[in-house]
Amino acid sequence: MNNNEYDSLRIAVEDAFTALYVLDVGSLTSEQRKQHQEALGAAYLAVIRLENRQFSDLTDQAMKKLNSLADRTLALQQQLAGLKKANETLEIVASALDLLTSIAKLLK
Repeated sequence: MNNNEYDSLRIAVEDAFTALYVLDVGSLTSEQRKQHQEALGAAYLAVIRLENRQFSDLTDQAMKKLNSLADRTLALQQQLAGLKKANETLEIVASALDLLTSIAKLLK
């Protein structure tokens, strides 16, 4: 993974976080709100850790994992593009909660 790919990963994670952050939670059920908070927390942690982690500090093994996670994150970003309904956005990001959590764990 080169610097451009790392930047693309960071931007994709930030887009997922932004999509969750701007959701109108008033239109969500209480269970969906709980999912929203979990997904928002994981996305926020991933964003912070990506910002705090220097690309050069990553090991080869971490880089391989990060490459795989980057592909999944870019796919998530593409799915989120253009969605307007809060429940649709939440459903997509909540289904990728493991992805965001994996990024946050890998970069701790």
